[in-house]
Amino acid sequence: MPLCLRWSSGNPWHNISGHAPTKAISSDQTRMLSELLPLIAAGLFAGSTLAFGQIIEVQEDSDMATDSHFREELGVNQYTTPSIEQLFNTLDALKPIPIQELTRPPRALRLDNRVKFALSFGVLIGDGFLAIEGEEVKAIEPLGRELLRRAKGLGVQQRVARHSKQLLDLAKQSDWKGLRNELIITQKDVESAMLDLRDEEMVHLLSLGGWIRGLEIGAASVAADFSAERASKLRQLDLLDYYLQRLDTLSTPLKSMALIAQIISGLKEVRQKLAETAPVSQEDVAGIQTTARNLVALIEGGTPATAAIRSE
Repeated sequence: MPLCLRWSSGNPWHNISGHAPTKAISSDQTRMLSELLPLIAAGLFAGSTLAFGQIIEVQEDSDMATDSHFREELGVNQYTTPSIEQLFNTLDALKPIPIQELTRPPRALRLDNRVKFALSFGVLIGDGFLAIEGEEVKAIEPLGRELLRRAKGLGVQQRVARHSKQLLDLAKQSDWKGLRNELIITQKDVESAMLDLRDEEMVHLLSLGGWIRGLEIGAASVAADFSAERASKLRQLDLLDYYLQRLDTLSTPLKSMALIAQIISGLKEVRQKLAETAPVSQEDVAGIQTTARNLVALIEGGTPATAAIRSE
């Protein structure tokens, strides 16, 4: 029997009974509708499920950087980008710091790859520590500007832009404690952005750059006021081994770079000096400072300053 559909009244084309003329649908059309309706319903369900899944995925991505299991899966832990706060605390224990000897104005670097951008960003965070310790208001603006430029090279400039302005505002207020905290937050925010990009290798390199600059600052501080007790604080073999292991697991293209090979060689030199059972000597400290300074120069595309250090 044909299926009949009727339309409601209120249309001038309806008949005098108040109903539109009945339109019959054949059995073939009925069968076609029966077949199409489940497909349409399935399509709507699939579409809504996909949209919901995308919402969940976005939410999950935004939370990934703080998820401990996700971080461990990428090899990210308490050493990665090692919390710059940890580095600052280590340097606090080595005060007084020869700030004038170590301070250098931030400069725009002509870098050609993300490896150098990551390493040099970490180095610049170490420079920020010195600027804050020396309470150099004029150094903060170029520091913030260069942090932003290097963040752009890493593709995370949006995360750093607001911190750059905040650093300048805090410097104008001479809020040095606030500035220190803002540097720590900046580092953590960059780490989160890099993890969002699934770029854990760059996260490790950024961390390493900060640690190498910190090693230079720490060794210079010990050399300026040497004692066996102060020198022993440089002996962080677990952290040094961690970085060497991370460098060893880099992808083949990165590991084959001359800069990475030079950094590995330099860190092994430092480890040899610190691994001795005897106390770290003044000569060892001077050698560590030389190696760290040379590595910073290589990271920033300059010439190792070995000769300059030896002549001091």
